[in-house]
Amino acid sequence: MPKTINKMGNRQIIAGIFSKRENADQAINAFRKWGVPEQDIQIVVQLNPDDPEDIYYNALTGRGFAESQALFYDEEIREGKILVAIHNVIDPTPIIEIFDDYKAEYNPDGSHNVREDVAGMTAGAAAGAMVGGTTGAVVGGPIGGAVGAAAGAVVGAGAGAAAGNAVEHRK
Repeated sequence: MPKTINKMGNRQIIAGIFSKRENADQAINAFRKWGVPEQDIQIVVQLNPDDPEDIYYNALTGRGFAESQALFYDEEIREGKILVAIHNVIDPTPIIEIFDDYKAEYNPDGSHNVREDVAGMTAGAAAGAMVGGTTGAVVGGPIGGAVGAAAGAVVGAGAGAAAGNAVEHRK
């Protein structure tokens, strides 16, 4: 999912990868409606499988992407995916929400494919299961422990996802 990939002063580049052209097109239209200037919307697609090996990498590093990010995106573009990057972002929240709404994939920094709200959900579920299981076992024995663990996992996952999502939108 989208994430800040480069900060320049108070401005950022935020990007996402799309597997489906219609999702990318809808996101681009939403950015335009939000008021993102055309010159700040970058779209990169594979035009020709015989393009020089470094064409996408060079285009991305030339627009401010870090080398590791450019390498990651180069590979994704060569697999037929569409990169949409928004430059000069001051308030990341609406940009990230648009990427979320139109199903952007992957962390743009290329480091992993897990959003912070998913990581938060996983950690929250584990913590909730442990607390709920312990409480349930004390109150209701082994069966209470199992029920408490299940209930704690659900509550903890929701809280963890909300916390992770909040962190993601404040970047």
